[in-house]
Amino acid sequence: MSSKRIKKIKQGLHKIIMALPGGRVLLRSRATARARRRFKRRGFTEIGGAKEVFQHHYESNTWRNAESVSGSGSTIQYTENIQKIIPQLAEELGVQVFLDAPCGDYNWFRKVEWNTPVSYVGGDIVEPLIERNNSLYGADSTTFINLDITNDDLPKADMWLCRDCLFHLSEHDIFMALDNFLKSDIHYLLTSIHPECDLNCDIPTGSYRDLNLLLPPFSLGKPIREIDDWVEGHPVRRLGLWERKAVEDALATNKAFQRIK
Repeated sequence: MSSKRIKKIKQGLHKIIMALPGGRVLLRSRATARARRRFKRRGFTEIGGAKEVFQHHYESNTWRNAESVSGSGSTIQYTENIQKIIPQLAEELGVQVFLDAPCGDYNWFRKVEWNTPVSYVGGDIVEPLIERNNSLYGADSTTFINLDITNDDLPKADMWLCRDCLFHLSEHDIFMALDNFLKSDIHYLLTSIHPECDLNCDIPTGSYRDLNLLLPPFSLGKPIREIDDWVEGHPVRRLGLWERKAVEDALATNKAFQRIK
């Protein structure tokens, strides 16, 4: 039987189970358990917290991309569309200070050409990356800071780009990052979503799964803007734009979010 046929059968079974009473809960539980087993097999449970895990990813080039230690999603070619759209969006919304966290190795963002004067702040949990970025790219309007988006206060900015990050975090840490956003002075959140993902599962921070913030347990509501951020051969992915007030309203009655408060 071909791999395409097997994939189609699996997708059909997935839809059937999703439609059954308790099916969504069962699939979510199984997917979460698989993610944890995968993470444990790779030895990350012995590394420690998020800082240690992501530093390990950086030092060992876990994403195995020759152009960028941040992975294939951070190559110049992959990001061609958002390199053009982000400056247009910043101009339209009057963005003067732009926070990019995590900024990774700044591989693709160095190609962004602003239409209006914008101060760029790149933040990342991996200190060697910040030191490297400041050395190579630091300037009056371009600075890099060590930043843990789940625990540190976010710097003052007009827009926060949180790209290729939340789908690597546990649900608890995603809520922590969203809580940080609500406590900040930042008006807009621009972050990655997988619109074709129909079920969110939990993972240990540092692992990966497709993530759709429109679905439970986040249920942020429809973003005011979606920007294509994917290429053929990769899962369909977009950057979703939310205003802070909309995120605040969506999470006000979210029981999962309230448990971290």
